[in-house]
Amino acid sequence: MGNLFNNWDISKWIRLITGVGGASYGLYAGDYFLLMLGVLFVGLAVLNKGCCCGGCSAPTETKAIYKDFVKPYQTKKN
Repeated sequence: MGNLFNNWDISKWIRLITGVGGASYGLYAGDYFLLMLGVLFVGLAVLNKGCCCGGCSAPTETKAIYKDFVKPYQTKKN
């Protein structure tokens, strides 16, 4: 449970605040669609899911493709 709240960035805080606000207003107004949408946003924030703002971005590490075949360019000395 402690790992769920570590390393939160701004996108997770925005999703959480939007979800709590939407769910509370949906509960107050009796709008069940807004309530479900708010619960969805809270779930996305707590479980760290979704593609908002790089939430599911590709890994940033680079792999050397054809490392053995490509040699660095060296200038010829006159």
